[in-house]
Amino acid sequence: MNKKSCALTGHRSLVPSFDESRLFSELETLIQQGYTYFYCGMAEGFDLLALKALCTLKKTHPIAIEACIPYRGQENHFSSPMKILYRELLPQCDLKTVFFDRYTDGCFLIRNRYMVDRADCVYAYCLKETGGTAYTVRYAKSKQKTVVPAMI
Repeated sequence: MNKKSCALTGHRSLVPSFDESRLFSELETLIQQGYTYFYCGMAEGFDLLALKALCTLKKTHPIAIEACIPYRGQENHFSSPMKILYRELLPQCDLKTVFFDRYTDGCFLIRNRYMVDRADCVYAYCLKETGGTAYTVRYAKSKQKTVVPAMI
């Protein structure tokens, strides 16, 4: 079986009805479809909740996770619960790619392009036409990548 990779992208703010158990199920479905390598942008919100689910799935499925960190200390700007979650999950990632030592204009764009360029598909929680997630989805489509919408 060919190993396939998937990049995760989604909003930092989640709707009140966001369903973590559905997120878990959708990620498990991707694994069952042969996706075994996941790129996570490590942002607050969707990224970290998807990473949390993947870390649980990793206990029973042969998958690998790459943390794609736009700049060192990114988590210092997160809410307290998300900062704790970030620091708990980061050591469970198989590879940590840090793009810049400190915040730099364009660091999120570079991180997003890196993930899309290497992935076979993009699993996206995108509810609006503007912002980084929407840009990433458009970029993925321009590169003829499969975009799998999160149905959460």
